[in-house]
Amino acid sequence: MEPGVYPKLSMRDYLSAPAVNASLLKSIVERCPQAAWFESWLNPAREREQNTATMDAGTIAHSILLEGDTSRVAIIDPQDHPAKTTGAIPEGWTNQSIRAARDAAYAAGKLPILKSAFGEIEAMVNSARAFIETVKEDEPAIWRAFQPDGGESEVSVIWEDDGGVLCRMRPDRIATDRKLIIDYKTGDTTAEPNTWGRSQMIRMGYYTAAAFYRRGVKRMFKTDCDYIFLVQECKPPYLCSLVGVDKTGFAIGGAKIDHGLRLWSRCNHMQMWPAYPSRVCYPEIPPWEVARWEETEALGIPYDPAMLFERRDQADANAR
Repeated sequence: MEPGVYPKLSMRDYLSAPAVNASLLKSIVERCPQAAWFESWLNPAREREQNTATMDAGTIAHSILLEGDTSRVAIIDPQDHPAKTTGAIPEGWTNQSIRAARDAAYAAGKLPILKSAFGEIEAMVNSARAFIETVKEDEPAIWRAFQPDGGESEVSVIWEDDGGVLCRMRPDRIATDRKLIIDYKTGDTTAEPNTWGRSQMIRMGYYTAAAFYRRGVKRMFKTDCDYIFLVQECKPPYLCSLVGVDKTGFAIGGAKIDHGLRLWSRCNHMQMWPAYPSRVCYPEIPPWEVARWEETEALGIPYDPAMLFERRDQADANAR
């Protein structure tokens, strides 16, 4: 694929593009080169990630909120799939008929979802839209990016990075002036900004992906951009929040991306993809664990086991 901007590229073709993305760079840096190779197009036996109900719900919510599109959705009504013997209406994917309908939808390239669950997603998207309206005064750039002429959704971008490494990204929503990317994250975790930031943005490495996308915008559009997460809970009342990446996050994430690209280029050039070390490794005990034990020694654990034995010995002596 040639470097460029592809507004109408299908997700299937995007995922098949022989180009490095943020996920591969996170794997090569935080795991090992062999793990990244295994997940990449270079692996002829690569398997697609299996869909889960949570993943499908998130994808459908993305399609509705960001693109206003439900063409890939296959709504399945349990009323149409009663059990053959009892006539009972299934709860979930619990009989052969409804599972067959689900599998047929996947085979047709669609996302199957139960009728009741689709109603929940619609309520969730409506909540997100209402939240976006509330940010108009405090965060006008974010509000503007969600207007029809203010941004684009699911635009595929291919660029050639240092060392001739072909890279790809597909922002959820990018402002028309290319100065803002909004990443829509849904899930079963809380959307409370501080908790989500620690448990998801940092622990899951989302800030590294943000640095990669920011790099792509700089290379392709010659501008610096902000990167904001629109976070939403998947359960009522479908609360939303906005979480940004600070300078430290971009600095560390950018350093990881630099290292990952160099490592990928070197491994690809040598056609060597090392796994974990073959020698014994000795992880350093972190300072907080040392401090925790020193505090325990100084203050004593909640009870002294020796006292338990003394009491038992005294009880036995009294019994005799």
